[in-house]
Amino acid sequence: MSDTYLELQHLTKRYDEHVAVDDLSLTLPRGGVLALLGPSGSGKTTTLRLLAGFERPDAGRIVVEGRDVTGLSAAQRRFGMVFQHYALFPHLTVAENVGFGLAGGDGDPGHVAATLALVDLSGFGRRGVTELSGGQQQRVAVARALAPGPAVLLLDEPLSNLDPGLRERTRRELRTVLRETGVTTLLVTHEQEEAFALGERVAVLRAGRLEQVGTPRELYEQPRTLFVATFVGRASVMPGVMAAADRVRIGDGVEWPATAPAAARSGEAVSVVVRPEALRFGADGLAGQVAECRYTGARSYYLVRVGDRLLEVEGAPDAARLGDRVRLTATRAHAFPETGS
Repeated sequence: MSDTYLELQHLTKRYDEHVAVDDLSLTLPRGGVLALLGPSGSGKTTTLRLLAGFERPDAGRIVVEGRDVTGLSAAQRRFGMVFQHYALFPHLTVAENVGFGLAGGDGDPGHVAATLALVDLSGFGRRGVTELSGGQQQRVAVARALAPGPAVLLLDEPLSNLDPGLRERTRRELRTVLRETGVTTLLVTHEQEEAFALGERVAVLRAGRLEQVGTPRELYEQPRTLFVATFVGRASVMPGVMAAADRVRIGDGVEWPATAPAAARSGEAVSVVVRPEALRFGADGLAGQVAECRYTGARSYYLVRVGDRLLEVEGAPDAARLGDRVRLTATRAHAFPETGS
């Protein structure tokens, strides 16, 4: 028996001539957390609105536990939604906001209190939402979405309104809530760190189409396209030529070990992607000059100019100095045929 709980089947949404979501198919198991990651215009917010019932697809289906819900209204779907700007009612208390979507508009006080405890807001029920910090308001919005017992929880850029210091703490709290409730969750974000921290699996979208879906580690270590390789994580890109099935030639005779997700023939021109931690300073290798040094504590980052390109290298503090002539080797790289994306 399939463990699929939520399924998007070939969803397509057009606005006049613009295709916002293009034949998108995804699955999510019960209790799973899937992050939709992509730049502006990638279709992730439109996908969320299709799931929520705020928009209707031009083609495709949305299926929950084997039931087609595509034609149901937002209310009939029982999907909980946490909006980017929270959409809390400023004239209501915390408890009244949480109970708003329950029967009678206020719900069972005991259930409201239990839901607030779940998001670590016990004792906050009588406060006005305007008295709360941004992180606390975000947790109220989550509690309000969870209170009716939704079939699926939808999160729209849940942490984008928080300052960096508060964002990390709230991310940990939200991850704990999702784990403890076991609610099936889909979130959209343009930030890789957020997608990797919250999503058990991450789907990368580009121009309405699915580029790749997998665990955070799979996306980072085994990107299938040049777009995923450069959008997920820090990376430097330079031209090269396949020297063998598992090696790429950079510059004048320098070869690096490389994986090629798409078939590339020996001698074929490729775009080579290398992560900062995979580059090393050495006695031989690719010649360059240190153009920038950035100290971050235990590690430092160096920008090394090689021809007309800058390669980012992660290394120990004082591994190199500004202006040094250096040589670079790589422990691993990714190669993509120049005709691919």
